[in-house]
Amino acid sequence: MARLGGSAEVIYLGEAHDNPHHHARQARVLSALLAGGRRPALALEMLAAPQQAALDEALAARVAMPELERRLGWRERGWPDFSLYWPLFQLAREHGVPVLAIDLDQAVARRIACGGLASVGEERVALASRLTPDAERERRIAHTIRTAHCDLMPERRIPAMVESWHARNVTMARGLSGALDRIAQVVVIVGRGHQDPGGLPAQLETLRPGTRQLIVDMLEAPAGERPEEVVRRANGEVVWITPAVERPDPCEGLRRRLRG
Repeated sequence: MARLGGSAEVIYLGEAHDNPHHHARQARVLSALLAGGRRPALALEMLAAPQQAALDEALAARVAMPELERRLGWRERGWPDFSLYWPLFQLAREHGVPVLAIDLDQAVARRIACGGLASVGEERVALASRLTPDAERERRIAHTIRTAHCDLMPERRIPAMVESWHARNVTMARGLSGALDRIAQVVVIVGRGHQDPGGLPAQLETLRPGTRQLIVDMLEAPAGERPEEVVRRANGEVVWITPAVERPDPCEGLRRRLRG
């Protein structure tokens, strides 16, 4: 596993956020890289760039897991159980590697998702997608967002949600690009959807052409689905198939929120 990264400058470990099998594999990859003498930075989608100072302070103070969770506002930000991510923080702290908060501020992302890039004024220039226009690619992204929201969102909302998705990827790509100016390698913990065509790796390539990127796609295999069927859904140079986890119907929760 230590050879996984090879010469890659960026290693994406795309996850289903609530799948413990994915988190266990992420920790094994980071541990193997560290054991092999590498010192990659650890970048997390789950933390917004403005949290970097608070993150650095908490890690330097070596606070315990509950206190780190509290300082990062983990629950309030809507992420799964912090204990799933804690082994990564422990590894980073034990080996003195930096942890990077790279996502767009949630309030800004929500504002764009509701009102489009125009809603953030002059910031829209920095947050706009850097990709060459491609109508088919944008249709695929819109379809993914539409289906991820159970086809319940009004169609008029979808273009702004696509802009918000791009804005988050641009922000994360900018964070990675800046980190690579001073660090040889970064391991990125991110939802696997951000690795889709037109996502984070594509935005980083436009900002920092030629960056060596490795996409690891961790896919759940529901009971009864053959491995070859699972692999057809993959988007990565490395594909790991893991057990699925049981979840409540996400569409029902979205229905309740929209009714409320």
